[in-house]
Amino acid sequence: MVFALSALLLIELVLQFTWNRRYFSWGIRIFNRRIAAPADWRERLSLGSLEYDVPRGKYLHLVFRPLPDGSYAFRESFAQRFYSLMRGRVVVDPRRREVRVEGRCSWWALCISLLIFPLMVVRPAAAAMLLMLPFFLVCYLVQKKMFGAVATVIEQQLRGVPSADAILRERLQARRMPQA
Repeated sequence: MVFALSALLLIELVLQFTWNRRYFSWGIRIFNRRIAAPADWRERLSLGSLEYDVPRGKYLHLVFRPLPDGSYAFRESFAQRFYSLMRGRVVVDPRRREVRVEGRCSWWALCISLLIFPLMVVRPAAAAMLLMLPFFLVCYLVQKKMFGAVATVIEQQLRGVPSADAILRERLQARRMPQA
């Protein structure tokens, strides 16, 4: 069983690292935020700037990549301090006039969580693994906050609120322009 879990973890890391489209679009959705986005608002959306506009967390930094289907995948940087419990995707849906921020559960964490109780029945000494559940809860709460920050930045872009980075760029450009 240890080898199977290790193999699953390795497969999941490879899929994250290679930005596999199916990996980011399939799985149990544990975070879902729908943001209303009429057509004129969607023109303001700049998904390519999300990596710079989403504030870095104290413990997490999100990285973003476009997927072939037009959505944007995101995950925690591999230089993080928390275990990656979710992977995310931003989907622009013109038919429903919305933008969705989705977070899908890590397969490895799901398997560990589901196997703890049967494992305790077979081997009572494995009860110490119950400590993994509060650890996963803390990781989930931290990542939920970061996913919420992604949704907030998207809402600001849709409403035309400039990001702090955009304001800073404008100020720097204004300083460089010669006074007439």
